Amino acid sequence: MNQPYTNININPNKKKIGRYIVWGIVGLFAILVFFSSFYTIRSTERGVLATFGKMSDEVIGDGLHMKIPFIQTIKRVNVQQKKFDGKENSYTKDVQTSEVEYTINYDLVRENVSKLMKNVGDDYHNRIVVPFIRSAMKQSFGNFAATEIVENRDAVRREIEISLREVLDSNYFMNVQFQITNIDFDDDFETAIKEKQVAEQNALKAKNVTIQVEEQAKQTKIKAQAEAEAMSIKAAALESNPKLVNYEAVQKWDGKMPQYMLGNSVPFIDLK
Repeated sequence: MNQPYTNININPNKKKIGRYIVWGIVGLFAILVFFSSFYTIRSTERGVLATFGKMSDEVIGDGLHMKIPFIQTIKRVNVQQKKFDGKENSYTKDVQTSEVEYTINYDLVRENVSKLMKNVGDDYHNRIVVPFIRSAMKQSFGNFAATEIVENRDAVRREIEISLREVLDSNYFMNVQFQITNIDFDDDFETAIKEKQVAEQNALKAKNVTIQVEEQAKQTKIKAQAEAEAMSIKAAALESNPKLVNYEAVQKWDGKMPQYMLGNSVPFIDLK
């Protein structure tokens, strides 16, 4: 009985191609592993290394570093100064409602970035900073009447900033700076404030006019007193020395002889 013919020969070229493919995959994997072992941290960042998702307490500075590929991952945290804008509603001491727009700047404590990420996470501003801002603003605005806030807004700002520094300048944050950019009170209250300011300006104008009139009257009185005193001195001098009368007349004479004279006397000339 004849056995079927079976061709078990394999093309040598196909074997080589298979080996090349395998070695190529191995090579690509090696390259991937090699480059995955290195990472860089910029000067504006700090790194936190995590092993199987668990973050380390170590904070990694800028530069070139190594890690275990596929096992360790690096989290980069921007440590440049933070700036956030916000808006809060607050009540004043005299129960006036206000909508306050603000800006806050702060820095992260770089050596504690890992603790911040582990305990709070990326959303640290909304989870920590905003609640403290809300609390500080409500407390500070409650210490001032609305008119006091309008007249001295910086005093309220300073009080809020001091309060925020007391609670934030510790483990995670530093260099806190707080600015109030706008305060929007109830429309009726703002109208009353404008009317008050107009009234004060009009009163100031009237006061200035009064002061000006009083000063003019004072100057007129002084001038009259000076003229009266001068006349009194002059009259006394003429009375004590009659020749001064002729002297005064000579000072005022224009040098022309009068056309009509009574008697034979020539005025202003005393031959004795």
